[in-house]
Amino acid sequence: MSYIPPYKITSRIIDLVSRISEAIGSFYGQEDLRLHRINRIKTIQGSLAIEGNALSADQITAILDGKPVIAPINEVQEVRNAIKAYQLLDELNPNSIDNLLKAHFTMEAGLIDDAGSFRLKGVGVASGEDIIHYAPPAERVPQLMNDLFGWLNEIEEHPLIKSSVFHYEFEFIHPFSDGNGRIGRLWQTLILSKWRSIFKNLPIENIVYKYRKEYYNAIAVSGGKNGCTPFIEFILGVIDETLSMEKNIPRTTCDKILMQMRNNPKITRNELAAILGLTSDGVKYHLQKMTKDGIIVHKGSTRSGYWEIIDNFS
Repeated sequence: MSYIPPYKITSRIIDLVSRISEAIGSFYGQEDLRLHRINRIKTIQGSLAIEGNALSADQITAILDGKPVIAPINEVQEVRNAIKAYQLLDELNPNSIDNLLKAHFTMEAGLIDDAGSFRLKGVGVASGEDIIHYAPPAERVPQLMNDLFGWLNEIEEHPLIKSSVFHYEFEFIHPFSDGNGRIGRLWQTLILSKWRSIFKNLPIENIVYKYRKEYYNAIAVSGGKNGCTPFIEFILGVIDETLSMEKNIPRTTCDKILMQMRNNPKITRNELAAILGLTSDGVKYHLQKMTKDGIIVHKGSTRSGYWEIIDNFS
C-alpha cells in the first residue's frame, strides 16, 4: 500500500459507527418502493442544491416522469444526469477508476466538454464565493487517484470509516473540472450500498444540504495533524441523523398497502380493508390513486389476478 490517508479513530467516531450500525439493523427487511422513490428525489435535490441547482422536489419528480418543466436548461440537464447516475448504483464497482469515470461522464454529459476525464487545469473547492481549498496540480491527479483507489482496494477498515475517508480524499484531490461534489457524495453512497443495500435509498445528501456550511467547513479544517478526522465525524453525524429521521417517518395508508402487497400480491380489496381497518370503498380509492400515480398495477383478472409494485429506479 503506497499511500495511507491520515486520520484518527476518535471516541466520537466509534460511537457513531456503533449507533449507525445498530440503526441499520432496524431497517432489515423493510422495503418500501414508494419511499425509495421519494428518498431518491430528496437525494438528487439535496446533492444538486449544494452546488446551486434550484429545482424543487416537484420539478425533479416531473422530470423523472418525463414531463416538461420550465427551468434553466442546464439545471434540468443536471437533474436528468443525476437520475441516470444514481440508477447505476447496482452495477458500479466502487473499487474501479474506470467505473468512476463512467459515473462522472453520466453525471456531467452535456454540461462540460471533458465529462468522464480527469481535469487538465487547476481548480479549487469553493463555498459560496470563498475558495476553501486549492486542489493539487492537474498533472498529479492520475497518480493521486491511483494511490487513493489502491488504498481503497487494500484497506481493511469499517465501510462507514472507509467511505468517509474516500469522500474527503476525493474532494481534496478534486480530480474533475466540475462535478466533484456530486461524484464524491455518490461514491460514498456506492461504497456504503455494497455494505448495506439500504444506503441506496437513504437521502443522506439532503441532510448534507441542510448543513452545507458545516460540510464545507469540515473539508476546510481537515488535512492537519489529525488528517480528515473532522470530516469523518461530520459525515457520520449526517448519516446518523438521516437514519434517525427515516426511522420516525409515519407509515401512510399507501405504505401499509404496499407492505401487504409485498407479503401477498394476490391480496383482495376486502382483505386489505379488514387488515387496515378501512371500508372497501376507502381501499378502492387508495388503489385507484396508487394505480394512477404509477405506483402499482393489477395484472390478470379481477378474481385471480395479482398486484405488481412498480419501482421506477430498478
